[in-house]
Amino acid sequence: MTLRRSIAPLIALTTMLSMVGLGISGIAQAQTPRMIVTTSPKPLIETGQSEVHAVIQVETSPRYANKDVTIDSTQLQGACPGGIRFEYIPDEATSPLGQDNVIAVPLDNDGNATVVVNGYDCAPGTDAIEADLDAPPYLTAIGALQVRAPVTTHAGVAGYPNWEVETGGNSAVYTVFYVETNPNFSEQPVEISSNELESRCGLGWVWEPGNGGSWVAGTGTGMNAWTTLDDDGNAAFVFEGSSCAAGSSTVVAEAGGHTFISTYTVEAPKPTI
Repeated sequence: MTLRRSIAPLIALTTMLSMVGLGISGIAQAQTPRMIVTTSPKPLIETGQSEVHAVIQVETSPRYANKDVTIDSTQLQGACPGGIRFEYIPDEATSPLGQDNVIAVPLDNDGNATVVVNGYDCAPGTDAIEADLDAPPYLTAIGALQVRAPVTTHAGVAGYPNWEVETGGNSAVYTVFYVETNPNFSEQPVEISSNELESRCGLGWVWEPGNGGSWVAGTGTGMNAWTTLDDDGNAAFVFEGSSCAAGSSTVVAEAGGHTFISTYTVEAPKPTI
């Protein structure tokens, strides 16, 4: 009985120290700087002449607001001999700024940044996308862009990412819309429009069609962006807008004598991790 009484306090003390240690470890883990990179669509289906059109989102803490982050992908460069080009909309700008191979953009007040990447004559596969914080603590994050060869898909129109959180001091929106229809309509024209989405972006917007299509930019043009359906009956359109209001918008695509309608939703800027 005496032995048991002498051991009991020791066990209690050991348990308490272990719990304290776990608490300290949990606090340290919670304070570890974190940054992530995500890509949309995922997976991405090539359209046109093996083109890649994707949205890349970098998310980190608001403590790094207004610090630059550099985004690039040597793997995607190697997979796209036709070249890759990054785009983003600087604050107060009305149209995107593009740079080949690598781009540096500022994180917004919530620690987020978004860009578009376009690639041409690309091989399918998984390519690493790297983001590097250009200031202490010099965080690095890597995401994966999954690229699949052109293929026939289900008919419709959809935007990626949906429920997008606006980024930048200019509440910018970056989206890739896919229009998908029957291969029997390949080589025929396809149009896309969204009066609601366009009207939400007060400082300006642009539609960038893939496969050699015709750009449309500005407000109140009365024109729709258009391009040509590829051999699988698919097409991609990039939408970029500046100073956009949050909310849901109806998107309409016309292809092969059919009308496709979907809803795209934009959320106001906010911390995401």
